[in-house]
Amino acid sequence: MLLTRDECKKLADKVIALAQADEVEVGISSTQNANTRYANNTVTTAGFTSGVSVEIEVTQEKRTGSVSVSDLSDDALAQAVRQAEAIAALAPPDPEYVEPLGPQTYPDIKAFYEETAQARTAEIVPAVKAVVTEAEQKKVNTFGYYDISARAQALANKRGLFGYHRATWASYSVTARTPDATGSGWAAQEGPRHAQIDAARIGSTAIRKALDSRAPQALDPGRYTVVLEPQALSDLLGFLGFSFNARAADEGRSFLSKKGGNMLGEKVFGENVTLWSDPFDARVPGSPWSGPGLPAAKMSWVEKGVVKNLLYDRYWAQKTERPATPFPSNFLMEGGSARLDDLIASTERGLLVTRFWYIRFLQPQTLQLTGLTRDGLFYIEKGKVVRPVMNFRFNQSVVDLLNSIEAMTAAAPVENAVLPAVKARDFNFSSLSDAV
Repeated sequence: MLLTRDECKKLADKVIALAQADEVEVGISSTQNANTRYANNTVTTAGFTSGVSVEIEVTQEKRTGSVSVSDLSDDALAQAVRQAEAIAALAPPDPEYVEPLGPQTYPDIKAFYEETAQARTAEIVPAVKAVVTEAEQKKVNTFGYYDISARAQALANKRGLFGYHRATWASYSVTARTPDATGSGWAAQEGPRHAQIDAARIGSTAIRKALDSRAPQALDPGRYTVVLEPQALSDLLGFLGFSFNARAADEGRSFLSKKGGNMLGEKVFGENVTLWSDPFDARVPGSPWSGPGLPAAKMSWVEKGVVKNLLYDRYWAQKTERPATPFPSNFLMEGGSARLDDLIASTERGLLVTRFWYIRFLQPQTLQLTGLTRDGLFYIEKGKVVRPVMNFRFNQSVVDLLNSIEAMTAAAPVENAVLPAVKARDFNFSSLSDAV
């Protein structure tokens, strides 16, 4: 069972009372997890785990030490506090230390569903069976992982701050491979409720992509119009959030840097790009707090291509005399009215991309990334998908991508975001990859 609010408060108060340091901060995480993994259409592992961890951070004269402990006995907690204080005594003073927050009012965010928290292997098995049954009928091998988690989190400090939050999350991903190892497909779904996972749809999508991507043909590297499915867009935009850091922009380390400051308030992306974060969105709910305890809030980041906010941590906010901003727990993007078929039909020559993987930075100052396509790459000609093609490595700036979007579908949940599929021009594929 997850720790209750009262249990977390009692535990935090006990830790704080044990410490002699000027400042004490406590983070508590109570978790439980049910999961099933399968490969080659056969279940390989299934299990259930639960646990509690307590992170103790103490500060004396701007010297900080931290220790994590999973033993909640009085002796273990006391020993952990002493260890944290010993580490703090050895640490150098932090020149960017900011005093902890006092009591905060945290919003109530609905992210916990009891039926999901109670789900176990018995609830997962039908989802596995639905995929494996179709895979065997179509002579395809499937590999999947279904994970259902529940957590209770709390934070507290010596100044009277306390917050408590519960959340659930279900995630199911399926990879399908053809027996000749030339075709691969993938699909996934996740969200706060186990009941919303459509296992049959996920499996059918992965299997269809695997069959359709058999025997891919080579295509010359170059710049192509792309139709990026929501997962592919999510894979790239995941690198965008960190790039809104105000300090990096002010210090010349970001694509949002300019001589003498940053590009807050300037048009950086295409007119059709609007991005925000919203911890209250029931499809991808966030936590009531962010970072060191700032209350969560809905934030606009880009409106019609114009940068509306930057991320100010408490130190940089204090230094620049700006309000601190909570780190986004999700990203939402305004979509369009087209369907995926419409994006394909309007493409004279291009590529349909399922997703990317093994993505790394090439140049943070231009937000240029490199990585590979995976699990289904298809050539579009005269408005139709005509054949599968070999995977590519790409070298692409996310900034350039968000300036080249021509059309979008309606946005839909994907991972911890709500994003559309997009059609964009001049996506740079630099070389072929032998990976399936």
